[in-house]
Amino acid sequence: MNLALPRPVPAIPSEAVNVIEPQPNPETVEALLDTTWRLTEAEAARTDALDRKAATVASFASVLATLTATLGVRFVERLDTWWALAIFIVGLVPFVASVGLAISALMPREYLTLGMAYIRRLPTWSEILKQPEQVRGDAMRGLVEAIAVERNTNRAKVRSIRWSLRLLFTGLVLITVEAATLGVNEVTS
Repeated sequence: MNLALPRPVPAIPSEAVNVIEPQPNPETVEALLDTTWRLTEAEAARTDALDRKAATVASFASVLATLTATLGVRFVERLDTWWALAIFIVGLVPFVASVGLAISALMPREYLTLGMAYIRRLPTWSEILKQPEQVRGDAMRGLVEAIAVERNTNRAKVRSIRWSLRLLFTGLVLITVEAATLGVNEVTS
């Protein structure tokens, strides 16, 4: 019986290990960065469109709130009852709330793009010595983060504008009831 010890495996120098590391395709990185810039522009255009809609709703609702307040006083004076006052107040509140929600959608927010920390690093040697694909990838990562924040902001704007429009419609219905009640009172008295 031969009890030979197993032979030790010779150590392979770390330089000799051939690890295949995936390399980015420069054309793919360029295409992805271009797509990211386009998405950034599209999200900024969406923000502008939502701001225009919110401004329109705020303007229209504020005009209607002013008219409702002015004409509602006449309505309350003519009928001089508690329910006339209730209809007036219930009709005015949705307009005021609509204006408030539309204005909240218009609140100024910071324009989002590449962060200043990244931009400040651009002229440094650590950035200058990078491969172009890595620089494009870093830029793409920053833009994607900005798009995500902008998209969340726009979702909140959409919710505010939708509720503002619902309240505007509710106010229009209530003001119609107020006008019809005043008209019926005028005809019957």
